[in-house]
Amino acid sequence: MKYTREACYCVVAVLLIAVVPWTGSYFTGVVSEVLIYGIFAMSLGLLIGYTGMMSFGHAAFFGIAAYTVAILGVQFGWSGWIGLPIAVAVSGAAAALVGLFCVRVSGIPFLMLTMAFSQLFYSISLQWRTVTGGSDGLSGFERPTLFGLSLDSGNSLYYLILVSFGMVVLLLMKLVRSPLGSIFVGIRDNESRMRAIGYPVRWFKLVSFTIAGMIAGFAGGLYAFFNTYVSSDILHWSLSGDVIVMAVLGGVQTILGPAIGAGIFLILKNLVSSHTAYWMFWIGVVFIATVMFMREGLWGFAARTIERLSGKQG
Repeated sequence: MKYTREACYCVVAVLLIAVVPWTGSYFTGVVSEVLIYGIFAMSLGLLIGYTGMMSFGHAAFFGIAAYTVAILGVQFGWSGWIGLPIAVAVSGAAAALVGLFCVRVSGIPFLMLTMAFSQLFYSISLQWRTVTGGSDGLSGFERPTLFGLSLDSGNSLYYLILVSFGMVVLLLMKLVRSPLGSIFVGIRDNESRMRAIGYPVRWFKLVSFTIAGMIAGFAGGLYAFFNTYVSSDILHWSLSGDVIVMAVLGGVQTILGPAIGAGIFLILKNLVSSHTAYWMFWIGVVFIATVMFMREGLWGFAARTIERLSGKQG
């Protein structure tokens, strides 16, 4: 019932978001960015909310995929449609490799190890100037066409991102309701018990880490389509911190919550930063209030309130 209700919310949200291009190019660009970061945040939500693994290096897989799409397009002239699936595969391989080391530990050591790997990739992007452009970044990526339509048109690109967002939401809903998703939740709730009854916990944690890395990579590939410019900043641990804030703001134990949190974070950033340089302070205030008074996140709190009110009416 919970997931059926959430699916209905998703359908309504997608229908509302579909009319955004009629509001103007600026708002269309903002919502496109929100949707991309929403996919990114939902991938982290799978780790934190459903498997119980807090990663401080998740930006590595987002950045690796974005660089893969940009490098293949700029350096080799490959179409973005070829680069995007390759980027997802590369980010998944990187997540599997990093996960082999990280899933051996838990808690704070896991958190710090993921951050260390992220900083390693960040350093590589700075030093490998001939390929990545170093601190100057990599520009010149040309968006491909889709069924003869140029993605340089804001509306075409927007609907591509929107459809991609919907596909990821459906994929995650199917995943968390599957037997594999139940195992992830069991590991989150009681890892020792899952190990005691015979589950290879470390292997399942690696599977979750790899899937989350691939979804983050998909978001990173879309980011390269959207921005046409990639810099080393998207590999830095600070972006991992931002996406943690997004996920926790919305609610990590829901599918859509992290995406809602991404929207709140980015809209606050755009609105508040236009009035004051201390926009991070106000986002911090919202984050602290959410953690203290709405532990399930803003979306989780709203969904629980709606469920309670509908139960009373029933």
